[in-house]
Amino acid sequence: MRGTEVWRVDIVKGNMGWIEVVVGPMFSGKSEELIRRLRRAEIARQRVQIFKPVIDQRYSVNGIVSHSGLELGSDLVRTAEEILEKVEPRTEVIGIDEGQFLGDGLLSTCNKLADAGKRVIVTGLDTDFMGRPFEPMPRLLAMAEEITKLLAICVRCGNPAVHTQRLVASEELIVVGAGGMYEARCRRCFEPNLSTQKIDEEKASTVKVRAAVR
Repeated sequence: MRGTEVWRVDIVKGNMGWIEVVVGPMFSGKSEELIRRLRRAEIARQRVQIFKPVIDQRYSVNGIVSHSGLELGSDLVRTAEEILEKVEPRTEVIGIDEGQFLGDGLLSTCNKLADAGKRVIVTGLDTDFMGRPFEPMPRLLAMAEEITKLLAICVRCGNPAVHTQRLVASEELIVVGAGGMYEARCRRCFEPNLSTQKIDEEKASTVKVRAAVR
């Protein structure tokens, strides 16, 4: 920033690509922000392609959908490398939803696309259900030209929420789900060990049932 002038990558001139990353917890509006940026690009008559992991079919099989119901059609990919195979030469803007599900290959894929003059917009969770950095998003943040961190609203107290609270019993890193399985929580209300506690409770309940049967 120089004085009151703010420099943004959306005024870059020439055939130069860049990476934009939008992160935050679930229910913070990441997909909605991605849809907004992509629709603006379409209004500007830029050629747009959209990709999402095949694992994410919560709201739509062939589209990215926000929690508020906004939707754009997308191509499904199993790995980040598949994006390189499916991107058309004339595409100018590339949207990638739920980048945390695409693995370490996302880093090189985004770099290659940006180096080829594409504008790459990626959304994803920057922390997991335990509040730990959710790879590869933290490393992608370090490489990006523009970073946006969104906050949700804590369902417990109404404060700004930075965490995704898992409500089901599972220690798996990736458990795809939405409302009922996850909710947004603030720093104070976040319980990183809640899913582990639920596992212990289920085990204890199972032991009691077996004891009663005997």
